[in-house]
Amino acid sequence: MQSSYQHDSSLHIEPHHFENGVPVFLPTYQEFENFYSFNKAINKYGMSSGIVKVIPPKEWSDEVRAKCYTLENLASILIRNPILQNVNMNQPGVFQFQNVERLRKYSIFRWKELAKKYQPPKSKLKKETKEDGESVESTREVPDYTIDASEFTDERCEELEKTYWKSLPYSAPMYGADSLGSLFRDKIDVWNVSKLPNILDLMDVRLPGVNEAYLYGGLWKSSFAWHLEDQDLYLINYLHFGAPKKWYLIPQSQHEQFYQVMKSHFEEEWKNCSEFLRHKTFMMSPATLEKLGVQVNQIVHREGEFIITYPYGYHAGFNLGFNLAESVNFALDDWFEFGKNTKKCECISDSVGINIPKLWKNFYGTKYPESDSEDEAEEEEKVAAVPKKKTEIRIIDDSDLETAIEMHDESDVESIMSDHSIEVVKVTRNKRNPRKRKLRNVQEEDEFEEEDSECYLCPNNFQNSRFKSSPMFDLLKTDMPPLEVHRLCANMFPEQLSYNKTTKSVVGLNNISKQQMKLQCSVCRKRGIGACFQCNFKRCARSYHGSCGLSDGVKYLLETGEVRCKHHNKGADNSEDLVKSIKVGSFVQFVFNKGVFAGKVVNLHDNPGHFVEIEVYPLASDIIEVPIENIINPNACFIDGRNRFNYLGNPST
Repeated sequence: MQSSYQHDSSLHIEPHHFENGVPVFLPTYQEFENFYSFNKAINKYGMSSGIVKVIPPKEWSDEVRAKCYTLENLASILIRNPILQNVNMNQPGVFQFQNVERLRKYSIFRWKELAKKYQPPKSKLKKETKEDGESVESTREVPDYTIDASEFTDERCEELEKTYWKSLPYSAPMYGADSLGSLFRDKIDVWNVSKLPNILDLMDVRLPGVNEAYLYGGLWKSSFAWHLEDQDLYLINYLHFGAPKKWYLIPQSQHEQFYQVMKSHFEEEWKNCSEFLRHKTFMMSPATLEKLGVQVNQIVHREGEFIITYPYGYHAGFNLGFNLAESVNFALDDWFEFGKNTKKCECISDSVGINIPKLWKNFYGTKYPESDSEDEAEEEEKVAAVPKKKTEIRIIDDSDLETAIEMHDESDVESIMSDHSIEVVKVTRNKRNPRKRKLRNVQEEDEFEEEDSECYLCPNNFQNSRFKSSPMFDLLKTDMPPLEVHRLCANMFPEQLSYNKTTKSVVGLNNISKQQMKLQCSVCRKRGIGACFQCNFKRCARSYHGSCGLSDGVKYLLETGEVRCKHHNKGADNSEDLVKSIKVGSFVQFVFNKGVFAGKVVNLHDNPGHFVEIEVYPLASDIIEVPIENIINPNACFIDGRNRFNYLGNPST
């Protein structure tokens, strides 16, 4: 297979020029046509600067415009679930993003209309004028799907860059990031972002954003914060049309110094996760970085151009207006040295892992040097827990959802929920204790080293999480010290457990049967850890840990002790009164993007459509915006107040 990716060692390609430390290449078609060979030839430049720009030959660009930007092709493009980017300024030049996902979809034409609400400020620069005093306007014919990008001169881009950093914390931008799809057609055989020849082709799985292309719909000020690519891969980004992007890059020689600077400014986040910069939520201006001794390369990325980033090259940037870009990761054989040392974030749900020994064998045809056996390579297989940020989804029809909620017919719910289910795939993490545990998104390996559980009844730990303040997860003392149990978990065993107000402890742990201790949780798939309760529906065998069922649509009626799984949760009432009972701080369950989730309401919108913002349980790494009718158990909402969790008695009384 190695022969399919041969590099022509006689091919020598030099940059046409450098722009703010960034090599810019203008290859001939002959140099350009072999993607793998071209990138091998320029690799030394990118590995020094962290980024390169490639301006493709005119004949290639003309072919793309003719074959790809047809009305039929453009009409198939959807910007799914854009994010609203709330930006907090920690100090001048230092910012933190909070991304709120909106359950909406836009055609490229509607996205262009939306761009009118997110316009950059008008230019204060003097327009070029003719001799008779009239201003010079562009005479270029502009297609309906895009804008006239000729206004973005170098001077205009500099003006907007200054405005961006001054106004970043004000007015939240919107970004149509991570929409699975491609604008390239199969007829494009050369530099087609959706099928670039590289060693990731040899993977056994397709991972959106990694070896399947993503589309990015940009609007003014929409941003990508400082980060590295997953698994320290290469990245290629092609700007199809529209306003430019501004890119900032840290040269590889400065990547450790940059990390230390960011660590010192986001120390709390670093303490929680050493790979915090992979969260893509931390931003620092180039001016601030340079004052702190960190070199920042930068370049303007215009329509019809490629940007390529390299391993260990931290990058960030923003969009200067409406545009559409396409991006995917790739790898040369040079990447193996980086891949074997790469780290991944263990506390967010979009971590990506690659089976390097297997990829090595597929490429070279020989056993990976550091593997003791082929079996070891199989055991170390790692794939994505969840593809980057989003995957291709069906936005559910509201009428279908409302019908299922109202009727809760088992077959209807089964049908709708099957479209909303999260695929469980196998993941092997590095053998170290994770900071937080993923409940729904992954199936853990049997040999994974378990973190000690704080609760005797479930495997989940919350005392170092954002949900530790919720009374549901109060740790109550028991009659078997030093064992403790979550308040919610204890409520799931009303026949076995009770609360002793004198000793202020839960009593009766010995009453929990061995059978309950052996049940396998339908969410985390663990057996013999903690104890599980079962759905009260006759003949239903589904079982759950108390803290796991929250994220799978289990309906908890604490007053009666009744619990129903999502398949037998009948009689849900979505009346207006119940909807109005939802308040900030309510802990709710809801349907969103192929899944059933839970979380805390952090904001209510009074706008038409009644949207709510929810901090997603259990990781609290995402805040998403959903229609209020997507809340599936409004009459079982958990208000963050002890009065709803005193079934076993309030410890404070």
